[in-house]
Amino acid sequence: MPWMVTRALGMGLLCVGLTACGQSRPLALPDGGTPPPGTPRACTADDLCAGAARIAVAPTDAHIAGVSETRLGLGTRTQRFNLGGFGLNPTQNLPNPFAALGENLTEPASAPTHFSAVHQEEEPLYLRLMLLTQGETRVLFVTLDAIGAGNLIQEGLRQRLVALSCAQDLCIDADDIVFGQTHSHAGPDLQGLWGGVPQDWIDNTFYAGAETALMQALQAREPVNLAVAEGRSSDFNNYRRPRIDPEDDADDHLVVLRARAEDGRVVVQILQYAAHPTSINEDPRVPHPDYVLGAVKRLEQAGGVGLYFNGPIADASGAGGACDTPEPDAYERVRCRGNDLAALASAQAFRPLAASLAIRHQTVTLPVTNPAFLAVGALGSFNRYYNFTPRLLLDLPLLGSLLETVTGEVAQVALTAETLVSRVSIGGPGGLEIATIPGEATNTFGEFIRGLSAQANPDATVMLLGLTQNSFGYILPEEEFSYIDPTGEAGFLVPFTGYEEFVSLGPLSAPLLRLQGYIPLFDAPPAAAVPDYLRGCVDPEAGSCLLVDIALRLESIQGAYADRCREASVPEAFCGLLDPDTPLAPVCLSLNLPAAVCGLLGDPPEA
Repeated sequence: MPWMVTRALGMGLLCVGLTACGQSRPLALPDGGTPPPGTPRACTADDLCAGAARIAVAPTDAHIAGVSETRLGLGTRTQRFNLGGFGLNPTQNLPNPFAALGENLTEPASAPTHFSAVHQEEEPLYLRLMLLTQGETRVLFVTLDAIGAGNLIQEGLRQRLVALSCAQDLCIDADDIVFGQTHSHAGPDLQGLWGGVPQDWIDNTFYAGAETALMQALQAREPVNLAVAEGRSSDFNNYRRPRIDPEDDADDHLVVLRARAEDGRVVVQILQYAAHPTSINEDPRVPHPDYVLGAVKRLEQAGGVGLYFNGPIADASGAGGACDTPEPDAYERVRCRGNDLAALASAQAFRPLAASLAIRHQTVTLPVTNPAFLAVGALGSFNRYYNFTPRLLLDLPLLGSLLETVTGEVAQVALTAETLVSRVSIGGPGGLEIATIPGEATNTFGEFIRGLSAQANPDATVMLLGLTQNSFGYILPEEEFSYIDPTGEAGFLVPFTGYEEFVSLGPLSAPLLRLQGYIPLFDAPPAAAVPDYLRGCVDPEAGSCLLVDIALRLESIQGAYADRCREASVPEAFCGLLDPDTPLAPVCLSLNLPAAVCGLLGDPPEA
């Protein structure tokens, strides 16, 4: 029997035997006797049922001190617990002494958690989840206080949770595990850009904690009534992109989904808003959920478990919040911000939702055309966190014929990534539409999704879950993607100088997500749903396609990176990786990768 299933069975027997297994509430006695008064009734096939749990996933002192791990089969390195969002560490996949080069560019965590003197409690990182079921339809919402999570991390989590759920005779499909990160910049780096975290924490704290939380949710599952509330407020965010259009602003929607048991108890709530959690960057650095902690704590004052998902946050910085505490420190200020945000959201008028649940998905292929990502990837920075599979751009749906006569150089170094975009429909017509976004999107991109939802399900409330189902950086609409800093500042001194552009897969992400993902997800006719500048990509009679113009720019962008690299006297071995004229097949072969793969990266490899 696979070890994961064996472990899951053991956890199930443990929770049946212990009536106080976390937040679980047994629904039936093992001997078939009558449950005591007040025990929720068991779920039937027609019931809409929910269970929820939360668990702290703070690193241990050993994780903070660092764990010795093997790298590249060449040696070891001391893997510290690194936090995201500030600094940079592209050498996380290198052994000592090379690893020290990147460690000087960032600061790892110095303690497992922060202790609040005001509230006399620790404020650890959390994993929170909500299981929603109706018959054979099962959706598991999972949130983690982290800046993001690579697709390998996401796959590892899903494998563990699928095995556990099936061992408990309530199998959850891997795609139906809707995993999002709150994007706290004081959360663990599960993307590899800031130095990463110990694998022991991933396996035995994060994954194991998720299994424990799922077991609690399974045991606590009971029939519920759902209601949704929506409001709008700009009190807790500010627009952070260059304001090309004076009307541009951050997404001000706040939405709460609430599940109550049949006796009126609050079982779980999900709050969604859009604001960057970037306020905790203290010296020394300590893991912390930022304002998200205050928000979920306020939700949980009503009972049950609170989850928080960030929405389209690419252009939304955090703001607002008032504290009664004299001279609050940074930790208390963000906790007050989250408290006030959740209080406002909870004060909105709730409307009931019909007992109806459906989920569907679309798979999207995204090319990695950002030269900075390609260079960082060549260093192995994404190893253990992401798997970007080499693939010819000419094979991409809708793009092959367009790019075939435009450039062959992009395909030489481009990598691709696949992601799900998901749509969860609750309450039927006029109910709630939940859509996932695999990264940080702008408000305008979010409005595009809202528009598709309005066509598919008029009068439905829309909840947008950013950094969910994948975390592929910034997603900027094609017409807003800048190749130079529009503010006139120096930026990074090369193309993609806007910060959001610099931390994105490239300008093709947004149009491909539209065409391959959201348009079919909401059954929208392409010619009516896409912007004018994209209609040429699906309707030859509509004129030119913006994607052709984008593709034409990519070669010059890569060349500019290579030139700047050489001007800075960086070794040619590195700068050549950026140059579109450099065949990468020899580099690929030197890493002992398969010849079939290396052949995609330049000149045909020699035998």
